[in-house]
Amino acid sequence: MKQFSRMTALLLTLALVLSACAGGGKAPAPSTAPPASSGETAPAPAPDTAAFAGQTITALFMSGSYADMAREVVVPKFEAATGAKVEIVDFPYASLHEKMLLDLTSNTASYDLVDITCQWDGEMAPFLEPLDPYIARDGFDIDDFDSNILDNSGRWQGTIYGIPHVNTPYTLAYRTDLVEKPPETLDEYIALAEKYHDPSKGMYGVAPAMAKNQYGSIFFGRLWSLGGEWADENWNATMNTPEVRRALEVTMRLKELSDPACLSWGLPESAAAFANGNAVFLEGWPTLNFLGIADDPQQCKIVGKWALCPFPAEKTGLTALSSWDIAINKNSEKKDLAWEFIKTLVELENQNTGFKEYNILPTRISFWEQEEIKQSPLFPLKDALSNALIWWRIPASEEAKTEISNGFGAYLAGEKNIEEAMDYMQNCVEIALMNNPPPEGLLNVTAQTVQARIK
Repeated sequence: MKQFSRMTALLLTLALVLSACAGGGKAPAPSTAPPASSGETAPAPAPDTAAFAGQTITALFMSGSYADMAREVVVPKFEAATGAKVEIVDFPYASLHEKMLLDLTSNTASYDLVDITCQWDGEMAPFLEPLDPYIARDGFDIDDFDSNILDNSGRWQGTIYGIPHVNTPYTLAYRTDLVEKPPETLDEYIALAEKYHDPSKGMYGVAPAMAKNQYGSIFFGRLWSLGGEWADENWNATMNTPEVRRALEVTMRLKELSDPACLSWGLPESAAAFANGNAVFLEGWPTLNFLGIADDPQQCKIVGKWALCPFPAEKTGLTALSSWDIAINKNSEKKDLAWEFIKTLVELENQNTGFKEYNILPTRISFWEQEEIKQSPLFPLKDALSNALIWWRIPASEEAKTEISNGFGAYLAGEKNIEEAMDYMQNCVEIALMNNPPPEGLLNVTAQTVQARIK
């Protein structure tokens, strides 16, 4: 994950000296801390960092580059500045939800900080410390975070529980030597893929990651772009609509224009196929794999012949979002120290380092305002992030997502026809909502967003 393009690394050299951040430095605390918006007791005025010497906090992360960056970049800087110690504990994604929820619900506070993928926000919120009072007390520049990202990652029902520190949109990479103008609709996307699709020459239209753990990204982004959703704003299941049918048909065509092995591909395999020159488009999360090899001639045969573009807009311009927000365990006894760590984690300088050395896409608006980044091949991702969406952030979402993915996978594998797949998904969403009803009075914000964006 530490490999990065030589060009982008050079572009960021000057960026690292910029200091337009409000992280580790602390604004003078007001004489009286403002009240918490959620009714929680407001934190006392910010203590001097010298008071943290000798204390230890523990943070829970997903295994991988996010944990590595925190451990290798942020922790040494934070410990040197505060005299405190930070232990980073990480688990693979597959077991992280269980580990996190068990600690939060048992009130043991083994972890002072938890790094939450945004679709878990609503489920975890009752066990997290509201951050609005800390933000106001320290003059933390929350306005430097894209409002769309914050609404999907960190803010829940009007209260900020986490600060987003990494994100990436579901998007496309394409061959600039073959595609003059990137596609703006799904029909244009398919037509371009068909034009160059020639399996006899080892050339495919698309290189997608279509392993089961990627089903949600593949299907949901298409569904939202077409104006569809799992349920309407009142939580009535809507998986038997023309938009769902169209999303399934388009995805099946994508599969037909891909290497037959794609159903077993994760992100590394799809990125490698595109880098090897075997596809016109790479679909997925280019920042998570492809950019690490994109400008290395030893690993990429298309150096200088690729670019990024937003996912085809269709009716809404929406795409899928991956984002993680760092939050404080409500039962932590070291909330002030935990908050200081959050501010350090999201400093612009540290976000730049994470971008350059770990391929982590930052969350600050000021990152995108740097002239070096404006000239970067990644700049098209800025608009994509402003149009990215995550699925429900309530407990029912995990069951619904799993079962929708099962129906979707059965359709791709030819085990269900399109009507059977739609009926299966409709029924499963209804059951998921019965098993875990949404909080009373809560509307489906995802559905509201999709409807509001229909052109």
